[in-house]
Amino acid sequence: MSIISDLPTIYSLACFFLGISYAYFLYRKENLLKAKIIKQLLFVIRTLFITFLAVLLLNPVVKSIHKSKHNPIIILAQDVSESIPNSFSLEILTKIRKELTGFEVHEFSFSDKVNKGFSNNNSGLSTNYSDLFDDMKSRFANRNIAGLVLASDGLYNSGGNPLYDNRINFPIYPIAQGDTLIVRDLSIAKVLQNEIAFLGNTFPLEITVSAQQFKGESIQVEIWYKGNKIHSEDRIIYSNDEYQKVKINLLAENVGLQKYKVLVSQLSKEKNSINNRYTSYVDVIDSRYKILLLSEKNHPDLAAYKNAVEKNKNYALEQVNVIDFNGNFEAYQLVVIFGINENNPLILQLTKADIPLLVFDFQQNSNLKLTSSFSFKSRGGLQEVKAVKSEFFSKFTLSPELLSLISDAPPLLTPFGKYTLQIGSEVVIAQQVGMQVTSKPIILVNESNGRKSAFITAEGFWKWKLFNYASENNNIAFDELFSKLTQYLVLQVDKSKLRIDYKKQFTENSNIYFEASLFNDSYELINDEEISLVIQNEMGDEFDYEFSRALKIYNLNVGVMDVGKYTFLAKVKGSELISNGSFDVKAIQLEQLYTVANHKILFQLANISGGKLFYPNQSDKIITAIKKSKNNLISISTKEKLKDMINIPMILLILLTIISLEWFLRKYNGLI
Repeated sequence: MSIISDLPTIYSLACFFLGISYAYFLYRKENLLKAKIIKQLLFVIRTLFITFLAVLLLNPVVKSIHKSKHNPIIILAQDVSESIPNSFSLEILTKIRKELTGFEVHEFSFSDKVNKGFSNNNSGLSTNYSDLFDDMKSRFANRNIAGLVLASDGLYNSGGNPLYDNRINFPIYPIAQGDTLIVRDLSIAKVLQNEIAFLGNTFPLEITVSAQQFKGESIQVEIWYKGNKIHSEDRIIYSNDEYQKVKINLLAENVGLQKYKVLVSQLSKEKNSINNRYTSYVDVIDSRYKILLLSEKNHPDLAAYKNAVEKNKNYALEQVNVIDFNGNFEAYQLVVIFGINENNPLILQLTKADIPLLVFDFQQNSNLKLTSSFSFKSRGGLQEVKAVKSEFFSKFTLSPELLSLISDAPPLLTPFGKYTLQIGSEVVIAQQVGMQVTSKPIILVNESNGRKSAFITAEGFWKWKLFNYASENNNIAFDELFSKLTQYLVLQVDKSKLRIDYKKQFTENSNIYFEASLFNDSYELINDEEISLVIQNEMGDEFDYEFSRALKIYNLNVGVMDVGKYTFLAKVKGSELISNGSFDVKAIQLEQLYTVANHKILFQLANISGGKLFYPNQSDKIITAIKKSKNNLISISTKEKLKDMINIPMILLILLTIISLEWFLRKYNGLI
């Protein structure tokens, strides 16, 4: 303990001088005191009191060092995943805990999550060692961990490889659980598939089948969908330790999360049949934009456009002759018309619809009917023009490769005449006649009354396609032109005032989270209204929730839900604003794939961390190893405390005692 102050020591001497001076002037002419020693004693008491009182006014600080002893920490971690068949590890760890005297023992159970305390329920859906080590490091940072006793089977199926985890700086003492004996077992070791597939497309499914001790046997691999067998395949096992891959393509026939059950034969004397089946989930979406291509005749430019757009899987293009079309535009997100005469009844229908348009109208037959964004007055004849990208256009960007193609490509053919552009029209690619860049459009876009449209006033783009392939051996730049133009037209701004943001697919152990945005009439974010959410499962059961406000948006965490398909309806209370949707919760089957324990990885973990591998019947040896470990050390921590002297009660008590003693002596000697 020491006393420190921000002021120089001379100030303390000044306080002492002040105390002496005060006592001197108080007692120098005190003649009532007969005993000289009493006068001297009172002089000393008053000097000390005034000195200490003055020193306290300087606000000195008392610095003290406190030392604490800490027992070494032992962590007991119990793996409670489904791959461990029973809770025998609970008995072992409980016994170890009772016998570890002189240690600070902490108990945890883990699988896909880390929880405090042990559990007698082995229901974890996955095993993640990385999360366990992360949690231990954050909980016991800068503390002496004498060891981690890990009761597990060595199987992990999520997170990183624990052998390459540099966060382990304490010894690990694994207790090897499970059986490493290879028995007759036929299992589905792995299933690979796309998480998302488009409606009407095929998607691959790759199944890895593991066969142990079944040499010469014949097996059957089946795939079931909605109660129907859609694929069956026979295979022969050629060795006692064999992996075979089955690759098939399936057709995405329905929208939503689709379940495909994969089954392999159950053979005789097979102890574990759980891993003979697996459910694969594929989210089939119909988010492709449907494009209608209407034409009266074929043209090379039409084929070039169609070829470029069909390479994008997000587009479903349907080409129909105007004679065969039924006149229903509602099913499409874009209509492309090619050279249709202005007197065709479909032109009148399109003028009243609000669907985006892309018009190839080289002869200017239908532009006047379809748009007022520009007008064209023909002066007769055709002319060849070079193309140049308009420097003022910024609706979407063009790559350097496409700009190079536009600059170098062969000239296009366009009618000769005068263009008059209205406000709202933007030229994407303009005409260059000779060395002069004009404002006449080759490709023009317009957006009015919420409807997007684009007009192409030249022909000969098929030459660009050939030129691009001849110079680059591909059509990437050419395809970009029509792909970006189409993308600009089909993408519509979401003008709904209530928008719900959420994932379409969750795993059974993950929290289901929603985020809502609410807009006023000026499309400004607000959150002064209440939003409710009703979730309904496949049996018709409903669950009611309320969104909570967070800054300018709304949040809702509904927690974990059972496996299945759910629909929801969000509603702003007191209004007609609603939003609905659906999501799926899929099962996790990682723990069923592998059932043979991996004690090798436990041995390696113990070896690299400085610990040792043990088996369930060696609990006494574990305790002995921990006690003999070099990490079994009592740590001492020091903590510095600073406290104002004036706030120390003992100091005030001493001052009170001093002044009380002086008062008593003065009273006793008749000075008061």
